Amino acid sequence: MYEYIKGKLIEVDTQKVIIDVNGVGYKVIVPASLYSDLLNKEDISLYTSYIVKEDSQTLYGFLNKLQRAIFELLISVSGVGAKTAILLLGHLDIDNLYSAIANSDIRLISKVPGIGKKTAERLIVELKDKFKLLDKKFADSNLTDKNSTVASDAIAALMNLGYNASQAQRAV
Repeated sequence: MYEYIKGKLIEVDTQKVIIDVNGVGYKVIVPASLYSDLLNKEDISLYTSYIVKEDSQTLYGFLNKLQRAIFELLISVSGVGAKTAILLLGHLDIDNLYSAIANSDIRLISKVPGIGKKTAERLIVELKDKFKLLDKKFADSNLTDKNSTVASDAIAALMNLGYNASQAQRAV
């Protein structure tokens, strides 16, 4: 329904932003990984996904169309809702998520809080083919090369040492 939202950034934290658009403040839920990108911005534009449930209406925001497309693929998986999808995108960047799904890396996916082994398996089974079909304009040449696997392994190793996923991704 809403393609994007553009306005003045009023408030930002690791879970949401408040954007003023012509005097109306919109709360937009964002992946935690966007926090550092948005921290010192005054005006922002976010691509949105608008989710209507029986008891709520929520805007989810993303820096680009690819992030939004991945979010929408994630919520298409049985048992994965918007909150879980946002957690996944907050803990794993798109390259690592793609690599984990392509390589059936259940261990890396299940390191995300709230994602168990069965959900990780279901994500891999249901998304492996869908990720391959993503529009070519979203394709990034490094998603399938060996560097992604090496980065994924490095992140997994750092997480085993006690770092959280976002710290490990920044370090790699």
